[in-house]
Amino acid sequence: MLGTLLNGRFRIIQALGSGGFGQTYIAEDALLPDRPECVIKQFKPAYQEAEFLQVARRLFSTEVETLRKLGSHDQIPTLLADFEEHQEFYLAQEYVKGTSLADEIAVTQRLDEAAVVDLLRDVLHILAFVHQNYVIHRDIKPSNLIRRQRDGKLVLIDFGAVKEIQTQITSMVPGQSELTVGIGTQGYGPSEQMMGKPRYNSDLYALGMTAINALTGLQPSQLPTHPETGEVIWRDLVQVSSGLASILTKMTRYHFSQRYQSAQAVLYALEHPAEIVADETQLPATVAEYPIQRTADGDDRATVPQTAQFSLTHWQSLSSSARNADGRHPKGFRLAALSIGVASLAVTGFILGMRQLGMLQPLELAVYDHMVQASPDAGLDPRLLVVGITEADITAQKQFPIPDRTLAQAINALQSAQPRVIGLDLLRNLPQEPGRTELLAVLKAPNVIAITTLGSANPPAIPAPAEVPLNRVGFNDVMLDPGDIVRRNLLFADSTTPTSQTPVTFYSFSARLALAYLAVQKLGLQQRSSDPDLFQLGKTPFSPLEKNSGGYQAIDAHGYQVLLKYHGRTIARQVSLSDVLSGKVQPDWVKDKVVLMGTTAASGKDFFSTPYSSASEETPRMAGVMVHAQMVSQLLSAALDGQPLVWFWTEWVEALWIAAWAAIGGVLAWYIRQPLVLVISGTALLIGLAAIGFNLFLQQGWIPLVAPAIAATATGGMVIAYRAYWAQRSDQLRR
Repeated sequence: MLGTLLNGRFRIIQALGSGGFGQTYIAEDALLPDRPECVIKQFKPAYQEAEFLQVARRLFSTEVETLRKLGSHDQIPTLLADFEEHQEFYLAQEYVKGTSLADEIAVTQRLDEAAVVDLLRDVLHILAFVHQNYVIHRDIKPSNLIRRQRDGKLVLIDFGAVKEIQTQITSMVPGQSELTVGIGTQGYGPSEQMMGKPRYNSDLYALGMTAINALTGLQPSQLPTHPETGEVIWRDLVQVSSGLASILTKMTRYHFSQRYQSAQAVLYALEHPAEIVADETQLPATVAEYPIQRTADGDDRATVPQTAQFSLTHWQSLSSSARNADGRHPKGFRLAALSIGVASLAVTGFILGMRQLGMLQPLELAVYDHMVQASPDAGLDPRLLVVGITEADITAQKQFPIPDRTLAQAINALQSAQPRVIGLDLLRNLPQEPGRTELLAVLKAPNVIAITTLGSANPPAIPAPAEVPLNRVGFNDVMLDPGDIVRRNLLFADSTTPTSQTPVTFYSFSARLALAYLAVQKLGLQQRSSDPDLFQLGKTPFSPLEKNSGGYQAIDAHGYQVLLKYHGRTIARQVSLSDVLSGKVQPDWVKDKVVLMGTTAASGKDFFSTPYSSASEETPRMAGVMVHAQMVSQLLSAALDGQPLVWFWTEWVEALWIAAWAAIGGVLAWYIRQPLVLVISGTALLIGLAAIGFNLFLQQGWIPLVAPAIAATATGGMVIAYRAYWAQRSDQLRR
């Protein structure tokens, strides 16, 4: 049926469901410019014989006239058209946009007394009009009451069961005797209606059960009944005034003779609760006693005495303040906001405490490593060349460490190709004969950088050769995170020297190489105008790491550290020492490049774990010279390419971020009641969080991801547990 054009006017766009007479659809009115939506009801006769169709056509015509009259009421859907196609009958009715009362109760779990009185008053005015037209709705329940979006009024829908009182539905079946069939919903329909003998106050019973459902949050099937009288037992499940309790009790009496006999009688009772409780014998009994009149504002009301019309009860004052401007009851929102707010604040506070203790740092760092692994590989940095001392080189030299003369020969060979700077990532504080004199001679070149180690109490510092001035010495110490993983680059540090106990500021090996390369462009470190203690390289500011930057919470942030953003798994072109000595290195690989020389052989034991290590079992660690190449590449990219360093949020922004995700998790858990849908939604939420975090990571941002994920999950769990507790408590009260 989807896409079908009916009556040359109504195009089916969605199926709503099926009922006793046929199917129900949502359609668009193709004849109107804005194509408004409407409801199409399809009636399928059980037989196609001409005589049967004639009877069905007559009954359909009766249905149409009934709905046309009822549709003149503002709170009943308007009948737009009726037609017959292919021996099937169709009704087109106004589509009411809004939320069903069933959904309201599902969200709030219970409505307060003022809201329920407001509900009764609203629906009773509709029923008074319906009954005046000699029609019984026969299926009043929360799902058939829609709170209209545009004005907040309740609209009574689903008159599929509406018939003139005298209509015999089974007369449509040939050979059947006349019998009124019971129509309604179990629990809301009273006994006489379910036996096929409905009365006007059968609708009042259903409305009373709807109100009890709203007050208790329990379905009629969950309410106990008296074993002898069949009366519904509910008053001990909720606190309500004696006036409302008496009215609802009388509306839902088992036998119809003991109930109110008209909607007007219930309206009168709502206006005079004290009088009703004191003397129920004074209640109006029939429709005739208080006839319906159409008021100036379009409402259909019972004509009651003047004193009753102008009486303002406690319920009226409550109900007038119980709605928002759009007519919706705010209690559900307040309850949800309170529950979610308390849970999210408690979880957020707990998680912030865990972060301060560093308990989430390992998880945040693991996520960081996965994001590094998933980031696009930028390929080789053309500004760099790595000369690696391999196992084959050690075998060829038959000595390790490599002799000074061999290193001097390699440096001279590289210098002939005019590199911009050469960095020797090899400690040479002690001679490695033969060739000490030759090595010291080449180390005097202004573009050669040697290394030292800052050390500590154990192991101690290892100096560079004394012949190399301090401005061409860089420390090759690296900062290790738990698990001995290199994620940070220490650029500067203060340390003493063997000849002086006065602290001296040392530059890192990577910083010395980068600054020597940038000197040609006349770029160097500059103090930032906003803070002289901070600096920038080119136009890129370098903000030092703090102990709580990003996912860090418990790191040693001394010195001037930045987060090392890896260029890729392979950072630069790599050649061997033997390639350099044998002249196999092309000059353009060296000219104007940063050349780093260091050990890449496993026996050299100069390897470090990196964020890539957990992704590869074959090459789990990276040679130290390659790590320094990563650091040099990052500094050059910042100065020359404008590549910003990784940025972080302040602590209070991170706290708000975590609290926001906690609240989102609570909202999902509160409003989604189907377990499978909740699991799918929760999974989608976490995937969305990961997508946001990874996208920001690609934009050089590192934000907490584990903490908000735990916050959303934990808050959702608390809200679910809270709802389950109250559901269990309600069930205990019911039993």
